[in-house]
Amino acid sequence: MTGPLTPRFPSIVHALLANAERGADGPSTVFVPERGADHEFAWRHHDLALAAGRAAAALADAGVRAGDRVVLSLPTSPEFVTAFFGALTLGAVPTAVATPGGFGSAELFYEKFHRLLAYLEPRAVVAGATVLAAAQLPAGATGIDGAELHAVAGSPDGPVLAPRLPEPGDLAFIQATSGSTGTPKGVQITHANLAANCEQIALAASMGPGDTWVGWLPLHHDMGLIGGFLTPMFRGIDAVLMPPSRFLRSPGDWLRAVGKYGGTFTAAPNFAYGYAAARVTDEELAGVDLSSWRFLFCGAEPIHPPTVQRFVDRFSAWGLPPDALVPCYGMAEASLAVTVARPHAPVAYDSVSRRALTGSGVALDVPDDDPDAMQIVDCGEPVLGTEVRIVDGDGTPCGADTVGRIQFRGPSTTVGYFQLPGATAAASEGGWWDTGDIGYLRAGRLRVTGRQKDLIIIRGANYLPTDFEIAAEQVDGVRLGGVAAVGHADAAGLSEELHLIVETSLAPGEHDALRRAVRVAVSKRTGVLAADVRVVPPRSIPKTTSGKVQRAEARRLFIDRREPELVDAGGGA
Repeated sequence: MTGPLTPRFPSIVHALLANAERGADGPSTVFVPERGADHEFAWRHHDLALAAGRAAAALADAGVRAGDRVVLSLPTSPEFVTAFFGALTLGAVPTAVATPGGFGSAELFYEKFHRLLAYLEPRAVVAGATVLAAAQLPAGATGIDGAELHAVAGSPDGPVLAPRLPEPGDLAFIQATSGSTGTPKGVQITHANLAANCEQIALAASMGPGDTWVGWLPLHHDMGLIGGFLTPMFRGIDAVLMPPSRFLRSPGDWLRAVGKYGGTFTAAPNFAYGYAAARVTDEELAGVDLSSWRFLFCGAEPIHPPTVQRFVDRFSAWGLPPDALVPCYGMAEASLAVTVARPHAPVAYDSVSRRALTGSGVALDVPDDDPDAMQIVDCGEPVLGTEVRIVDGDGTPCGADTVGRIQFRGPSTTVGYFQLPGATAAASEGGWWDTGDIGYLRAGRLRVTGRQKDLIIIRGANYLPTDFEIAAEQVDGVRLGGVAAVGHADAAGLSEELHLIVETSLAPGEHDALRRAVRVAVSKRTGVLAADVRVVPPRSIPKTTSGKVQRAEARRLFIDRREPELVDAGGGA
């Protein structure tokens, strides 16, 4: 989309205050608790604005000042919203991070948590009592119990701090990247960045009065925070938020919430749509009407057309419109959204030659039934005010249908990584931000083929890991979303070999047969024979909190470091 962009509010704080002026007629954010917990909690925005003022006063009493960093480790809950907007009202800069018990062990959580605290040097850490008791907070950081802060914010007798209306260039928050090892990166998002992207998303999806967001993505992830929480608030519509753990345990609860609240919008990665299609039973959806659901963003990881189409087909009997699922592309460095497709049934994709794409870097159309065909989804055109280009290794812009590095620029582009000028300079030049992803443009719309760092190079030929993963996932016994394809140097160090890590619930006696079936399926689809297939238990492959496979970490755990206990669990081929 081209043309000028004029956000309706200069900041999310202005948007909250405008919503609050509508009083009881204003929008609300509804929190669906974990199963077995108390009833749902609706946070009307005029009540939230008052609570944010009280939370800001409490944070100020704890020594937090405007510009200070505040780390939040809280679940999807009213406590999270109180703390987040309390920090914004004060003029502080929040960073939301995961809570223990997500994708990964408690040990891994605290390892990453402490690295992040050392990097950000926050003035305060708002978390649950368990985290505060176990974490070693750095000197100068005050620990604040999130439940206690929420209780103070809800007290009608507590002092209320007048909101500090931010300037466009002030930092709104810092988004921590999901890297599993090494120094984390804090993506700095200004209030102008955030306002621009909220407006861009709302325009791309024609979001307006009468709409309701119903989602489950975690609030420490950009897609959950901006897409599912802040954009609905910015546009002045209702949002219904569910803990990710509830979706993972019972994906049917997500669809029932859509029916209950008349949800029109949501967002989820590719794996989640496949997971719901496979797990939700007809009995769970008795009386559910999904006809209100008109715009389902699909992003955060490569999109597999058959997977998302299965979701659409599976739930069409409950009224899900055939064109409701919409691919998109984004990243934290763009605040969130870079491109958004238009509703289309079925999901639009290119059928291109695998050899031409990975060998020559050209998108060459072939028939769907060609053995060499691979499907690349149309992720749409850039959101209003943002530009996208493809460049080669020298930084020269490429023509249409030519694969190269994806770069973008626009009003939502980060000002850079917190205290990492070298990393910022390496990713940006002349206003363009290099995403680290590769893809091509066709008719001005983006196709994403993978990440540059994840490419597997076998005897000089480039391969996309998702191609191998999709093939392995079709084998009976392989867990949906439970495959990681990685490259590993051969014994002579001359080339990479393909190594596959697959999750299964099958008994150990069936693992050898599963390995053979996976090797055959992958070879038949791609022409590459895997050097090794590692079989591991369910939920062994490391993922981000939104469910994206962390291939580098998977390679470190299962290929580079062959631990005996992993082999005993069914790991070695």
